[in-house]
Amino acid sequence: MTALSIVWISLILVTLTGCASVDLSRGFPEVSAQVEERAAAKIVWNQAMEPEAATAERLRSLLQQPLTADDAVQIALLNNRNLQAMYSDLGVAQADLVQAGLFKNPVFDAAVQFHLGPASPDLQLGVVFGLLDALYVPLRKRVAAAQFEEAKLRVTGAVLDFVLEVRHAFYTHQANEQMRELRATIVDALAASLAVSRRLHAAGNITDLDLARDRASTLRSKLELRAAEVAVRQSHERLNALMGLSGAETAWTSAQRLPDIPVDPLAPDEAERSAVERSVDLGHARQRIVALGQRLGYDRATALMPSLEIGVGAEKEADEVWGVGPSVSIPIPIFDQGQARVARATAELRRAQHEHYALAVRIRATARALVERVRGAGERALYFRDLVLPLQERIVSEAQLQYNAMQIGVFELLRDRQQQIEAGVEYVELLRAYWIGRADLLHLLSGRLPFAEEPRAVTGRAKTRENGNGE
Repeated sequence: MTALSIVWISLILVTLTGCASVDLSRGFPEVSAQVEERAAAKIVWNQAMEPEAATAERLRSLLQQPLTADDAVQIALLNNRNLQAMYSDLGVAQADLVQAGLFKNPVFDAAVQFHLGPASPDLQLGVVFGLLDALYVPLRKRVAAAQFEEAKLRVTGAVLDFVLEVRHAFYTHQANEQMRELRATIVDALAASLAVSRRLHAAGNITDLDLARDRASTLRSKLELRAAEVAVRQSHERLNALMGLSGAETAWTSAQRLPDIPVDPLAPDEAERSAVERSVDLGHARQRIVALGQRLGYDRATALMPSLEIGVGAEKEADEVWGVGPSVSIPIPIFDQGQARVARATAELRRAQHEHYALAVRIRATARALVERVRGAGERALYFRDLVLPLQERIVSEAQLQYNAMQIGVFELLRDRQQQIEAGVEYVELLRAYWIGRADLLHLLSGRLPFAEEPRAVTGRAKTRENGNGE
């Protein structure tokens, strides 16, 4: 091989790979389409630090009206910076894919030896190119492409998890708002009752003990109202953090009451089948098996001979003419024959296959459990709304009439009011449990296991595997 041949080979390789570029946003359209289809919400990737004009206008229009759960989700998807940071994982995976398709640069080396005598120095020049590295490019690209698809599924799943986190926070905030409203009503009612008790006490119709009990109940209700107000502020700030709001944007309002149980609840019959068919988790697990299979193939192909370098060298000794000739460098597989890399890849592949099977079993069980959970919470909430709450209200009304007629004491009236309060609080908790359970079920049907079944850091940066190019 002459020096001219080496030059021509280098020019061809530069032509093939020198124009490769990295589009960091590649893969995001697929993620956006999956999220929009599964969560009925749109995501954008703000390449600049500030949102685009259309995104900013959309945020302003949403914040000008009382927010629903869907509005809160859309604002969070458009404005949360943790999500924007996580989208960069797609750029990292795309960069790894491009890197896997590049040839390694040729290595040029030179050496000069000076003689102690009057002779001219010796010169040695060489250019070395990794031949096997170039031949392994298709294998590396298959590994990196499989990992890129895995990254897209991972980011899609993390966005869906974030949607569920926002819905949980919003329903909790609505429950807190409703609880504050309930506590405020209780304080007003007990304050009016205390005023009546004081007049009756002044007239000598009730004892000091009855008045003290009535006053103590009123004071406790004010403390509970204060606790409810603090809970509202905390859940409000939690949503501010998720929606990425600050300054004047935090003055948003929402419907203060949880929605009633829908007349047409979710049909649970096909929940299990749909959860399996639409599972992003299973798709991610399958893609991980594909990626590990590609990695195993690469490790097997490169086990005995991971590299082979060819090149051309030139040497000039003292006053002699230049000598030019080819060179080759081949590792001798005496100690490391790649058996450890192959065994590791095999074990990882086997583990991923078992995890995929176990995940399918868990998804089916979770679907059945969530259906029963949502159905049970809805039935209990309807039972309280239609039977228990009206009955408790009637009991308190009758007790108030008998108390005003001095047929019962204040202790009996307070007991009936306390039971009414407890029923109201339990109803709000059941309503919140229903909507959170419904959100979990819809989340499962959109393709992800809910947090209670599969905890994961939703707003954190999705992890990428090191050496994603298969090297």
